[in-house]
Amino acid sequence: MAYDHNQPDYIVIGGGSAGCVMAARLSEDPACHVVLLEAGGEDRNPLIHVPAGYIKTMVNPAMNWMFETEPEDSSGNRRIAIPRGKVLGGSSAINAMLYVRGQSADYDGWAQRGNRGWSYNDVLPYFRKAEHCEALANGDDDFDSEIHGIDGPLNVAPVRTRYEALDMLIDAAEKLGYPRNKDYNGASQDGFGYYQVTQKNGLRFSAKKAYLQPARSRPNLRVITHAHVTSISLSGKRADGVHYIRRGKAHHLKAGREVILSAGAIQSPQILELSGIGAPDHINRHGISVCHELSGVGSHLADHYISRLSWRLRRNISLNNHAHGLGLAAEIIRYGLTRRGLLSLPAGVLSGFVRSRDGLAGPDIQYHIAHASFANPAKRVFDKFPGMTFGPCQLR
Repeated sequence: MAYDHNQPDYIVIGGGSAGCVMAARLSEDPACHVVLLEAGGEDRNPLIHVPAGYIKTMVNPAMNWMFETEPEDSSGNRRIAIPRGKVLGGSSAINAMLYVRGQSADYDGWAQRGNRGWSYNDVLPYFRKAEHCEALANGDDDFDSEIHGIDGPLNVAPVRTRYEALDMLIDAAEKLGYPRNKDYNGASQDGFGYYQVTQKNGLRFSAKKAYLQPARSRPNLRVITHAHVTSISLSGKRADGVHYIRRGKAHHLKAGREVILSAGAIQSPQILELSGIGAPDHINRHGISVCHELSGVGSHLADHYISRLSWRLRRNISLNNHAHGLGLAAEIIRYGLTRRGLLSLPAGVLSGFVRSRDGLAGPDIQYHIAHASFANPAKRVFDKFPGMTFGPCQLR
């Protein structure tokens, strides 16, 4: 079958976590011609695939849009970084790799507020369909086959290396009354345990690897990298194409059926507004004609800020001494031979989900815990002494 690359059936904007899934799933039908547009490039940089490489990719403008918040009184007039991936795989190529579904009550709450199809029972089949849970596949009884899947494309693995300092912390938490919890994505989120991560064989497993890569050989799927979308073209109230710039040249691609916008929490509303879709006051202020009034576009973004709390340890049982000099050299050799150790770790190694007070239906605090500490967190420079870091964030 011949495909017209100049007028595909579907144009998917953004090759990130959602876009990779959409392009792969739509192109399963050989009768559908799909074009995926991604502003970044291919994921060839080895730091993307080595898990600890996030320390560098998170601050690399070649792979991160480097967005920052506007200064606010509540943040001490600081600009807070909001990492967003600019590469095939999107933020799943540079993120912390922590696989956290969220609490069932959150989904049920959305459904109760009128969002049909979003209850936990509604979305659970899709979580299971997406997942290949290594722990369940390997016979771990702590993981429930009614909750986890083993036939999906997204590999979810346990952290590959255990550490004395973190095991001691789990023991201490248990003595304080907090449960051990190997599966915070299971029936209960409460407690402390090692994170589940989107890795396979000690390498990052992004949405690009899970979904897009197996589909790249399909003749009905075309992936265009370095394609910066500037707006969606409209025919009346219908999206019929996409304007984008690639290597300094403007292009207009027409869609036979649909334009699918999956450019992330920041750029999806931005592209809508640039296309004249959104709140008129905001759009007109920038000299853009309003094509469709939709007041919610670009509003109500919510995120949870992580504040790092660090402690100096009395014993040398942290990663700090392994992050430079001979210690780092040994870790590089270890990772090359076994895909374990420091370089295989996600951003947070240990999870803790707790309730800040009695009477709550579920945890409202999440801890990201690592047996390491930073002298300069912005530049990811480790302390010279042994340390440990708690990164609490408020869930609601």
